[in-house]
Amino acid sequence: MKKIILLSGMLFIAAIFMTISATEDIVNNTIPGNDKYNVPENVQAIFKNKCFDCHNSDSKNMKGKMKLKLDKMAELKTHKLIGKLDNIAEAVTEGDMPPKKTVKKYPEMKLTKEEVKTISDWAQGLIKEIAGE
Repeated sequence: MKKIILLSGMLFIAAIFMTISATEDIVNNTIPGNDKYNVPENVQAIFKNKCFDCHNSDSKNMKGKMKLKLDKMAELKTHKLIGKLDNIAEAVTEGDMPPKKTVKKYPEMKLTKEEVKTISDWAQGLIKEIAGE
């Protein structure tokens, strides 16, 4: 029984460190795992404070995790990355993200007009950069 408890504790600590590491990638100014595409500090802050809890590989929010994993974007092929960036811009511009249900429960998660513009402008600009425009 002690071995099971010890192993469970070790797994829990490992999971915490993996989550911290993925969060640090966003904070370290890159699309996680890819230093080729710059993520400005203001975009990083929005992702960290309002997006990353649902949109990461370790999220308990299955729907959010399946739609977008910010910590896995660097692994996407170029055309898929462009598609995800376009989806991000569209979702925030249309007011689909964060979901109304989430904002009702956590009003602090609502994106301001400035945050919507910041994310959308960054995503659209990065699409142009990737496409070589």
